[in-house]
Amino acid sequence: MDIDQYIRQTEADFESAWVATRSESLRAPTDSCPAQRVTWLENVGRSPTLSKDRLQRWIAYGRRPLAMHTENIFCDKQILRQIVRHKSAFDQLEPSEMRKAIKSNIFMNQTAVKMANLDCMFDNMFTKPMDKAGNSMLNHNEVLYFADICAGPGGFSDRVLWRSKWHAKVFGFTLKGENDSQFKDFLAGTPEAFDGPQNNGDMFDLENIDELEKYVLKQTGGEGVHVMMADGGFSVEGNENMQEVLSKPLYLCQLLVALKIVRTGGHCVVKLFDLFTPFSVGLLYLISKCFDKISICKPNSSRPANSERYLVCKWKKHDTELICKHLYTINDFLQRKSSQNYDILELVPLKVLKEDSAFYQFICDSNNELGTVQISGLLQIAAFAANQKLAEANQEKLRFTDGRRQSGVQPLEQQTVEDLLRQWSNEKQFLAAPEKEFNMVELEKIFPSIHGVYFVPIENDENSGRNVRSFFIGRGGSDIWQHNASDGDWYPLKDVPLELPPRTLIYGEIVMELQGEGKSPIFEQAFHIIDAIVLGGEDIRKRSLPERSTMCKKFAEALSKPYKTMPVRCKKLVALADLGNFFMQSLQKHTLDGGEVRLGYDLATGTSRFYLPRGLLFLNEIREDYLKMYSKSQQKFYYFCKRDNTSRFPEEMPHFNETVASSKSTFVHRAIWKWVNPHHLACNGQTKEYSIDFLRFLCSQASCKTAIADEN
Repeated sequence: MDIDQYIRQTEADFESAWVATRSESLRAPTDSCPAQRVTWLENVGRSPTLSKDRLQRWIAYGRRPLAMHTENIFCDKQILRQIVRHKSAFDQLEPSEMRKAIKSNIFMNQTAVKMANLDCMFDNMFTKPMDKAGNSMLNHNEVLYFADICAGPGGFSDRVLWRSKWHAKVFGFTLKGENDSQFKDFLAGTPEAFDGPQNNGDMFDLENIDELEKYVLKQTGGEGVHVMMADGGFSVEGNENMQEVLSKPLYLCQLLVALKIVRTGGHCVVKLFDLFTPFSVGLLYLISKCFDKISICKPNSSRPANSERYLVCKWKKHDTELICKHLYTINDFLQRKSSQNYDILELVPLKVLKEDSAFYQFICDSNNELGTVQISGLLQIAAFAANQKLAEANQEKLRFTDGRRQSGVQPLEQQTVEDLLRQWSNEKQFLAAPEKEFNMVELEKIFPSIHGVYFVPIENDENSGRNVRSFFIGRGGSDIWQHNASDGDWYPLKDVPLELPPRTLIYGEIVMELQGEGKSPIFEQAFHIIDAIVLGGEDIRKRSLPERSTMCKKFAEALSKPYKTMPVRCKKLVALADLGNFFMQSLQKHTLDGGEVRLGYDLATGTSRFYLPRGLLFLNEIREDYLKMYSKSQQKFYYFCKRDNTSRFPEEMPHFNETVASSKSTFVHRAIWKWVNPHHLACNGQTKEYSIDFLRFLCSQASCKTAIADEN
C-alpha cells in the first residue's frame, strides 16, 4: 500500500470511528506497530569544514511560525496534513474520554519500560556500553556512570539501577516540582539528584548546566558519563500541533548537556517530538557531526499516537567543543532575546541540509515512517474513546515480560538477616565474635606466617557514641540497621546521613574525618567499609579478601554523594610485610587545636582529609587451617595444610579456592592492635617502640626488607 492509499484508508477509518460510537463490532486499526528495526546514519565526513564564523553565518532569524501544516520540507506533505488534522480533531474529545482511551494501554506510560525497550533494541548499549572494538567501555572495576536528565520522577534511572544494581552510579538532573526525581522510593539503588546552584533543577539555566558539567567531571575523574538519557517534556494541551516549536529550547538544552557531560566514545539517547522545522533538523545535523552514528526510533512501548521519538547517538567524537560552544550561545539567545516576532529559524541553511543527501533522506524517511505510525495511533485513540469495549489485538505481544518490579515493602529485620546470611543463618552468633587482643610477646603465635595477612587503620577501638565499628544491613536508602554485639540484636541507624542499596550486609565503621589544621579544622563523619558479605544483592562472601576489598571500593565509589550523604570509602588493605612503610610514609604529623601534634592517616582522595587511628585491625586472606608460606629455593609461595601437615604449590592443588578465607572466617579470626593511648602516637612514644618490636619480628620472618635502622 502506497502513502496515498494509506491516507485515504485512514481517513475513512477515522470518520467511521466517530460515527460508530455505539457499535461493539468496531475494530481499531491494528497495524500501527511495525517491526522494531534500527536504522543508523553514519558520520562519514560528508559535511563542509565547520568554523565559528561559518556557524554564525548559517543562523537565520525571523518571525516564529504560527502553524505547522506548511512545514513539509522534511516529510511527505500528505502525512503532515493528516497528523495536523487528526491532532486538531481531538479538540472535540472531552479530556475525561481522552484519559480513558490512553489509560487502556496497560503500561505504555512507564518510562522504565521504555528504557528497557530501547536498551533491547540497541543491543544493551545503555546498560552494557561497548567501544568500537567490541570491548566493554568500562575500565576494570569501574562503575557505569549514567546521567538521567529531565527525567523526573526517574523511570530511566530506576531501570538502569534495576539492571546494573550498585555497579551503576546515576546522576539525576530534573526540574523540581511534583514530577521531580523520587529517588527515595527506589528499590534497586541510590542515585544522586543534582539540583544546581539555583536549587531548582532548571536545565534552561546556563549556570545550572555549567555546574552540572563541573560536578559530573569531578565525580568521574574528568572523563564524563558513559551514557546519558534525556526524557524531557511538558504539557502542550491546546497547542499539540505547535509542540515542536514550543519544545525548541528543550531539544537544544538536552543535546547541549550531552555534549558537555558524555565522555569521548560515550552514548546518549534524547527524547524529541516532531522534527519538521528547519531549526530542529539543523540541530540534528550539527549533533550528527559530534557522534560516529545516530538513529531515530520509536520503541513499541511509546504511545503510537503521540509525536514522541528518541534520538540515539553512538560513540561521541573527541572534537565537539566548537559545536558545544555554538549551541551554548544559541541557548543564551533563546533564553534572553527570543520572541514571537524575532526568533532563530535555522541553524543550518536548507541548501546545506539538502546537499548532504544521506542526512536529508534519513530525516525524511524517519518522519514519513513515524508519521504513518502516529496517524494510525491517533485513529486508535479516537476509536477507543468512542467505544471503551474495544481491545487492542497486539497488546499482549507488547507486554513487558522481564519480571515484575517487587513491592517497596521490605521484610522484617529477622527475615532480612537470615536471607542475607543464607547458609550462615544458623551460625549468626559469629557476628558477635570478639577480636583477638594484640600482645607483643605473642606475635609469632598470632602470626605464624606474615603472608596473606593485611591490616587497616581503625578509629574505633571500642563501639561507643556515634562512631561505631559493626555490621550494617542496608534495606534501601536510609533504612539501615546496625548490629549490636552485646545482645546480638539489630537496631536502626538514626540521625546518620548514609544511604545503602537494599540487600546489603557489610562490616565497617563510622569515623570522624578532619580537614585542615590548627584552630578551625573541619570535622565530618564518614563511613569506612572494611569487609562485606553481600553488596546490593551480590553475594561476595566466598571471594578472597583482596577481591572483596576491590568490590567494596567500587561499591563505595557508586554510593559517593558528596553533597547529599556522608562520604563512603573502602579502607585500603595494607600487607603486613609493609608495616614499616605504613609507619614511615602513611602516617603524617598534623597540628590540632591547642598546638597538639598527632600522627594521622591521610586519605588519598585529593581532599586533604585524614583521621586519627586508634589502632590496627588485622585480617586474614587465608583460611585458618592453612598457612601461606614462601619458598626461598623455588622463589614462590606455597600453602601448608595444618590438618594433614602437607605443603603444596598452588598448581598442585585440585581446589585452590579451599585456601581462601570467607568473609566469616576473616571476621572471626581478626586481631586488633589497640594503641594504649592514641596520644602516644607521636615522635618517640610507646606505640613507636611497639612498631620497632613489630618490625624486628617481621624481619625475623626473613621476608621483610624494611631496615630497623630507618626506624631508629
